[in-house]
Amino acid sequence: MTGLQYIMCGAWHSTDTHPTERNRSAMSASRRPPNVIVIFMDDMGYGDMSCYGSRAIRTPVMDAIAARGVRFTQMYSAAPVCTPSRAALLTGRYAQRMGLPKVLFPKDEHGLPDRETTLGGYLKQAGYATLACGKWHLGCRPEHYPTRHGFDRFFGLLYSNDMKPLHLYRDEEIVSETVDQKWLTRQYTDEAIAFAEANRAQPFCVYLAHTMPHIPLHVEPAFRGRSRAGTYGDTIECIDHHLGRLLQKLEELKLTEETLVVVTSDNGPWFEGGAGAFRGRKFDVFEGGVRMPCVAQWPGTVPAGRVFDGVASLMDWTPTCCALAGVKPHAPDGKDLSAALLGGELPEREALYYYQGNALNAIRVGKWKLHIAKGFEGKDRAEMPQLFDMELDPEESYNLKDNFPEVLERLRGMIERFDAEVKAEFPPCT
Repeated sequence: MTGLQYIMCGAWHSTDTHPTERNRSAMSASRRPPNVIVIFMDDMGYGDMSCYGSRAIRTPVMDAIAARGVRFTQMYSAAPVCTPSRAALLTGRYAQRMGLPKVLFPKDEHGLPDRETTLGGYLKQAGYATLACGKWHLGCRPEHYPTRHGFDRFFGLLYSNDMKPLHLYRDEEIVSETVDQKWLTRQYTDEAIAFAEANRAQPFCVYLAHTMPHIPLHVEPAFRGRSRAGTYGDTIECIDHHLGRLLQKLEELKLTEETLVVVTSDNGPWFEGGAGAFRGRKFDVFEGGVRMPCVAQWPGTVPAGRVFDGVASLMDWTPTCCALAGVKPHAPDGKDLSAALLGGELPEREALYYYQGNALNAIRVGKWKLHIAKGFEGKDRAEMPQLFDMELDPEESYNLKDNFPEVLERLRGMIERFDAEVKAEFPPCT
């Protein structure tokens, strides 16, 4: 087991790193694994939090989470679009392993396979109460509902807010056939607050996947015109406000130091939004499409004010939360970050792979990132392959393929081997 043995036996036994005295004391006193709250925005870019450099959008609550906990500068989504990104976050596995490489639409008959276990399912094994709230987008047939995949309760939409018919669900029933989207952020937060209050006596998991700032943009009247970034910025400032309400409720329930809170986004921004200084946007596996803002807190346990500059993945959160809860996930592609959160370093990883649909188009190994654009009809295809030194050139501006041919061939070989492994596990549909 990792350095989370305190959950089982009340002592620190990791051989990797040692927490501070304060953290050791807090962990020894812990009588249960932490509550888990994952806040997942839709199409919010790397540069859309003020703690990531935005001058047009104010996010004081998200900034405070970073100050009380950790901020990641190289946290990657497993996909540049909704469905596969969500599948990967919730299972810790590449979505191509489960036949979900592309965005699902209401007409699609397939969805999250029964063989896959979600974060909610794993934490239920550890005695957690579980809620999925907001946008699901992993299948809209009854067999794909969140309540069939590890979540006790569900409140939200089955897919994106630009798809029809758009109905609001509670568990497996439609509660409204007309959705006034300007109130969704508040409604989702109300649901999360009520769930936390009802389950405060036991560990709980809340997966809160906000509809915004996916288009069409809607925001409640009190926040319209508040930001300097148009309606897009208003929706994020609205989310930040309601996140503050949720954190205040945890404080009132005396659960702040018992709760791990993670705030991030599914993929890069679409028509609006900031990708920071990075190349690309949603749909791209350039940095702007897959490098995500991510902040997390667990006051009293996770040291405050730390910045992780190493490579991490949204797939890491499921094995991390499983380690904290004392359960073992099935064959994750993600890494357990728990020792890093408790004061250590990020785990080493061989590679991160970047798919666009079923096409494995890029790989990150150490400082190197290779794009090959296999099967991708993008505007940059004529310039492939592209090899970048991400330490010197995170903007992916200077192609080094001719300077380092041996690196190019090594990474290309890794791409071919990994892609063959994944396709053998779940052959792509034709």
